[in-house]
Amino acid sequence: MTPRRSHGRLPGLVPFLAVLVFFVPACGKKTPAGKDEAKGISGLVSRATEGRTDIDFQKGRITVHAPGGSAVLTSGGGSWPADLPEDLPPFRAGSIRNSTNSQSPEGTTWTVTFGGAGAEDVAAYIEDLKGDGWSLVLESDVPQGAFTSLERENMVIQLTFMSGESALIIHILRRRGD
Repeated sequence: MTPRRSHGRLPGLVPFLAVLVFFVPACGKKTPAGKDEAKGISGLVSRATEGRTDIDFQKGRITVHAPGGSAVLTSGGGSWPADLPEDLPPFRAGSIRNSTNSQSPEGTTWTVTFGGAGAEDVAAYIEDLKGDGWSLVLESDVPQGAFTSLERENMVIQLTFMSGESALIIHILRRRGD
């Protein structure tokens, strides 16, 4: 049996909160319904984490602070996250649908979701990364798209391309202490 690694409550909470990204625009509105939704979500998360999590709703953005780290989720478009390492070139095709970043004792993760991305754009980006010193770890083509994982120093980047939706999800992990 493979031992499981405990990452505290935050990594388990982040996927749950990622689903909430779709509710963020309503929660940030200056309407009674938006305020009620934000209050309800805050209460739900507080109960799930036994009161150890603080959530701040702003228009198009949720910030979560928990004992194990913090996370920021954005929705409704945006730009390449400014806190990504400068030597990681931005993906310039398509448009950003949403993004998340989180901090934990293990490191920092970012997830950026794009719409309107083409297979050629993704392939060109992967080649650019390889040219910048990223090593290919895994590449898998399937009828619905492709998955690619690359690494360099203390970072891993995973690209999941879904051809039917012309969507790309980029997941970046910068490990601490490597």
